[in-house]
Amino acid sequence: MTVDRADAHIHLFRRGYREGFTARPGVRVDEVACFESLAADHHVTAAFVVGYAAEDWCRENNRFLAEQLARHAWIHAVAFVAGSDQLTIERLESWRGQGFVGISLYLFDESDARLLQQRPDEIWEWLVANRWLISVNSRGRWWEAWLPVLERHGTLRVVISHLGLPPAVSRPPGDKAARQALDGPLLMANFPGPRIKLSGFYVLTSPGHDYPHEAAWPYVECLRAAFGVDRLLWGSDYSPCLDSLTYPQTFTIFDKMPFFSAGDRQRITGGNLHGLLTEARRS
Repeated sequence: MTVDRADAHIHLFRRGYREGFTARPGVRVDEVACFESLAADHHVTAAFVVGYAAEDWCRENNRFLAEQLARHAWIHAVAFVAGSDQLTIERLESWRGQGFVGISLYLFDESDARLLQQRPDEIWEWLVANRWLISVNSRGRWWEAWLPVLERHGTLRVVISHLGLPPAVSRPPGDKAARQALDGPLLMANFPGPRIKLSGFYVLTSPGHDYPHEAAWPYVECLRAAFGVDRLLWGSDYSPCLDSLTYPQTFTIFDKMPFFSAGDRQRITGGNLHGLLTEARRS
């Protein structure tokens, strides 16, 4: 039986991703058309597109994604938030009018963490009421910045990228070491709203092309125990992933993990995200 997949973490840029094969001299890649071809081959019917506009080469990414939202029903994008001044009700309403279903945050230092603490509760209340998704890239102790927010708004749909970016490993860590590396995301699992993306395995193992990335499996087992299968989402990290892996390897990895059943894999690679996107659209 063919099951519709839903990819929880891809990027789309007007001129391609700056740091990967799409930036090589003489290479011209239409990332949208390329992904559409891969999606058709592998029964991917929805993609959660993570906006990123923190550098000059991609400064207009929100505008580009808004254009694509008007053209492609399979695109479900979250708008990049550049700073605390952008996280206002007026800006959220504007993004919703353009078709976005959430926001994209990158939190890697103290100033980024203050963005959370300085926002009034009405922002989080709006996000909860509209069932919007908050895709977050962060790591280490910076995940703990979410705890005071979640204590007040526990159903906030924070979607943690790349397993929370624990350290890359070349051999499987023990259970204690794995849990310590995932301390922040595991604390967030105590609240009902957060989800976590099983994505970016090529940056979590050394070497990055070490498919099926068995060294990182203890991380996955910890997250499965804490979040439960229904809050796990597959993400490919297209197009950066293609420098290390083939596209189907980003989801067939779960076929190799003995602690997931066939039903688990269907929910992780499609069912869970399809449900979240349906709710966000209805709101």
